[in-house]
Amino acid sequence: MSDIMSILQNAYASTPQSLIAPGSKFANVDPTKWQGTWTGKDSSNQPVTISITKVSGYRANVTFASSSGEQFQRAFITTNNTFRIGDSQFALTGTGQGTITTINTDPTTGIQTSSTVDLTLKS
Repeated sequence: MSDIMSILQNAYASTPQSLIAPGSKFANVDPTKWQGTWTGKDSSNQPVTISITKVSGYRANVTFASSSGEQFQRAFITTNNTFRIGDSQFALTGTGQGTITTINTDPTTGIQTSSTVDLTLKS
């Protein structure tokens, strides 16, 4: 019986994944490159929207809306021009261009897949 309990304890004692990658660095960003509404369509042709507001230093308020729901978070923008929100990572790829990559986990098999959506900043 103690073997079963130790197996269960070890399975649930794992460290949670950090929202910020180890070794990430932060510096003030140019708000004009980030602030606004970013839009695109996912592989199912469903709209994806990210709204970035109140950019101050390397922090920003972010709302991410997709077919799977909406989430709001205060994000930390790294010097690599990326930030995480939930299971997704936004990357600035050029002026007015970005991508959002989301990790999806199948609840029955545990298999993880990623999906990437190209986004454009609405002016």
